[in-house]
Amino acid sequence: MTWWQTVPYFAATLLLTLGPGAGLLAMAGIRGLSLAALSAPVSFTVVSCLGVAAPWFGLPFFPSTYLLASLALVALTGVVRIILARRNGGSWFGRLAFVATSGKIATSDLGRITPRLALPVALLLSGGVIAYRYLVGFGDPSNFSQTFDNVYHLNAIRRIVDTQNGSSLTIGNLTDASQGFYPAAMHDMIALVVHFTGASIPIAVNLTTIAIGAVIWPLSCLFLVARVVGYRAVPILITGAFASGFSSFPYLMVAFGVLYPNHLAIALLPAALGLALEALRVAKARTEQPWGAWVLLVVCLPGLSLAHPSTTIALLAFALPALLFRLVAEVAKYRRRETSGRKALWWAFGTAGYVGAVLVVWIKLRPSLSAAPWGPFQTNARAIGEVVANAPMGTTITWIMTPATVLGLYILARHVRKMWWILGMYVVGAVLYIIASSWSLGGFRTFMVGVWYNDSFRLAALLPVVTLPVAVFGAEWVVWRVRALLVTLRHSEQLHGWLTAFRNAPGWLTSTAPVWLLIVFFCAGSQGGTLSNVQSRLDDVFALKDTSALITPDKLAIIEKAKELIPAGDSVVANPYMGGALVYALADRQAVAPHIFGTRNPTEEIVLDHWDEASYNTQVCPAIRELRAYWALDFGTQTVIPTDSPNLGVNDLTTNLAPGVEVKAQVGNARLFRVTVCS
Repeated sequence: MTWWQTVPYFAATLLLTLGPGAGLLAMAGIRGLSLAALSAPVSFTVVSCLGVAAPWFGLPFFPSTYLLASLALVALTGVVRIILARRNGGSWFGRLAFVATSGKIATSDLGRITPRLALPVALLLSGGVIAYRYLVGFGDPSNFSQTFDNVYHLNAIRRIVDTQNGSSLTIGNLTDASQGFYPAAMHDMIALVVHFTGASIPIAVNLTTIAIGAVIWPLSCLFLVARVVGYRAVPILITGAFASGFSSFPYLMVAFGVLYPNHLAIALLPAALGLALEALRVAKARTEQPWGAWVLLVVCLPGLSLAHPSTTIALLAFALPALLFRLVAEVAKYRRRETSGRKALWWAFGTAGYVGAVLVVWIKLRPSLSAAPWGPFQTNARAIGEVVANAPMGTTITWIMTPATVLGLYILARHVRKMWWILGMYVVGAVLYIIASSWSLGGFRTFMVGVWYNDSFRLAALLPVVTLPVAVFGAEWVVWRVRALLVTLRHSEQLHGWLTAFRNAPGWLTSTAPVWLLIVFFCAGSQGGTLSNVQSRLDDVFALKDTSALITPDKLAIIEKAKELIPAGDSVVANPYMGGALVYALADRQAVAPHIFGTRNPTEEIVLDHWDEASYNTQVCPAIRELRAYWALDFGTQTVIPTDSPNLGVNDLTTNLAPGVEVKAQVGNARLFRVTVCS
């Protein structure tokens, strides 16, 4: 299948990821950028909560269930809207929720065309670049990430498709003996894409990844920048130019890991943060009342949390400076007798309660130390330089966004009394990354960044969320200064030589054209340097080749033969470290060990450790019959990561020392075996 042939599948993916949220928001009265940017967060709330709730009601997790649940919620929203409108004495169908940026960008001295084109052009710039980089990196629509984590992600999607159960409460580890919580919002949505389109799991994963990176992330960024910098044409266009220029997001989460849940969660984060800023009344773009923003924030939080809880904790941390700013403002108003002491006290107690709640969540919602092995790898000085230069994890400096970021920091410092909360968000993100990447091992480091597995990659991916608004401040200053210079030259009487051409130039050439030229320059300039490194990594991770870490062409050919040879209902013994477990995701044949981690029951342990002893170990054949594990994959000795504990039950297959088995298929060094003594 070519990428052009996937266009209908991609349209269906967008329908599933945006449609339910768009319907709910439209029924609530939301319009414009807010409708577009919040559709995905609301849709993922619906799909992830449905995944958890459906088993309790005996409902299958299926596209039709998703559709009916969405329609029911839209109808309920309409009923609530009518009731509230009548109680408030308004029209019979007044708006249920008000948030800013629901209308058009106001016209300015840039004319009418630029404000009208700002949003679509910004989305096209960022989305087009990100989509192109993903298409090039993925190579073929059916390629998949050859990384450690992808064994779980692909098999989790297959499990949801097969069982029609998408509950995040039970999908962890993929085994009945150790099932537990794992955030499955992303897996749930991709499972619906597989059901709805009939696409293979790798194709559905790639299309959903493109939708998240090239559509959801840019919209989310536009929503945030409209609240931090302003809902104006120039900041919106600069956001479109810069949103695709960070190496650490969205690309890094797909090139490393692979961290698909974090990729989704961080793409949703700017929209959630924008709602928090509007709810706290610190955003530049806001309505008279904050209740609409509060309601929408509450609606979006389940989807964000079930995409990945660590990103919700990042939201709580990033919102703290804005909350403190609002507290200081309320206290100052009280001292000027502009507000009551009760209101100021309410904000003080609310802030204290918030800080206490964040501390509890910060301490409790974190993985065990055994799952957080990453340590520091650089000095503090280098880490600070990487943050300022937008080059985390040792990548190359971005020569366009780095000056814009530094200039933005200077502008914020010049207006620190009104904008210190923006600096505060930036500092929070910077400090977390600096601690993870350069702080010595110990209790303090674990306390600060253990939520993110002590992992510098995950914290590097958060930096663009708080860096982008700062860079937009700096770049907007440059745009207006260049434009002002050209306008001044046009009206100057002191020009000589070739500069006199400015006098006769049409107005748009010195007022509007420079803005568009600079936007193109920003977009093109943000694509060099640092992105070449992450693009190379992306290309390598998704390539199917003889040296692939997880699945080689020979292994893939055997997996495809396994689907033909292995009866449905039989299961396969394979070492997940060698990619054999992906027979479940790619061939729809159950793997006894579907995930690298997880506890196995006694029967599974016998088969996994002793399958090749079936001819002489009396415990093995009964276990094989119980699990119908008559098949095994021999994928050699290469593992995706170094390990001291491969599955012992297939070791003798590699050395040809296992009696009572026969080779049913072989391609290169990859082989499919069937036991002959347990029939």
